[in-house]
Amino acid sequence: MKTTMKSIATAAIMAVATPAFAGGVTVAEEGDSKLKLEALLFLNTYSQKAQTITAATTTTTKTVGMAVDRAYFTAKYFMNDDWMMRITLDAGNDPSLAGKKQNVFLKAAYLEGKLAGDALVLRVGQSHTPWIDYEQGLWKHRYASQVFTDKYKFDDSFDLGFGLKGSLADGMVKYFVTETNGTGYGNAARANSVDLNARIGLYPVKGLTLDFQFRDGKRGTKTSTVQGVKSQLMQAMLSYGTDDFRLGGNYIRNKDKAVDATGSVRHGGNVRSGYITAVAGDVAKNNAFAVWGWAKFGGGFGAFARYENMNTKLNNAATKEKLARYMGGIEYTVTKGVTFALVADSTKLKNVNGVSTDINKDTRFGLFTQVAL
Repeated sequence: MKTTMKSIATAAIMAVATPAFAGGVTVAEEGDSKLKLEALLFLNTYSQKAQTITAATTTTTKTVGMAVDRAYFTAKYFMNDDWMMRITLDAGNDPSLAGKKQNVFLKAAYLEGKLAGDALVLRVGQSHTPWIDYEQGLWKHRYASQVFTDKYKFDDSFDLGFGLKGSLADGMVKYFVTETNGTGYGNAARANSVDLNARIGLYPVKGLTLDFQFRDGKRGTKTSTVQGVKSQLMQAMLSYGTDDFRLGGNYIRNKDKAVDATGSVRHGGNVRSGYITAVAGDVAKNNAFAVWGWAKFGGGFGAFARYENMNTKLNNAATKEKLARYMGGIEYTVTKGVTFALVADSTKLKNVNGVSTDINKDTRFGLFTQVAL
């Protein structure tokens, strides 16, 4: 391929070294095709205090320091205006590793092509699921916090399979439907069933979004000998904003039903639920809502905040787990692609595993940094 910028190597070095190129840089072109490189870093330094409180004792764990929460490197090759491919590598901390705790793995590897213009677009491979990446685009502060269904493990941001998406009625209606393995990109294994995941969005006036999600499947728990856990997620989200602010709210319902003696996903973010399925017939239900917003003040300054609330119930237990989370921050964009934020984040889970005296708390504050190419 002939390059239009001295060489691919020179262009890549310039891109990494120069934050002004935030948003990616085209390093090679030939005819209708082009190669684009992108990078994204989350460099977060914070203090954390985690508390486990029971009737008898209180256990407190304190940590402080920096974490490279995420380092993404993406290459996108556009064959023409209709077809493209993408590969993304993801580096992050993996506590499950026996030796070194930092791991590099494949985040995205997919082919995308327009079958009928913007009305019908095909995705094949390891790709975005319909919801999480979309909501992150509205929230715009992934470096400080994941969106609700991602943080509490109701959905995976990427999965393996195929999907169809499109824009209809002059952009007033958009959809994205996938059939995937259900295991998520972190596992990437095949199972004995596939999962349905879908989003439909309505955009009646400029700035207003109304979206609905439905997800149904076994999330990779079904095999030839195990029936697994049937999970069903429904979500609605309303938001309104401009280039300078956005306010949004989500309502989420999830049900995990064990078809046999299989444990369900332990939902949680900074603290995790004690309620999971264990024997055939167990049902864990979650009802939750989130409100969030952000605004730009000018001069590179801005602010953002989230409030999340969730109740979790196992079978007919009289006591529900109750979770509440508050987080917010003040940010400053130094130059295009480089943003610093002072962030405070507090989560409290009451009635852990149905015990009224048991409480888990997590409090964090620090300097969060995003660097985008």
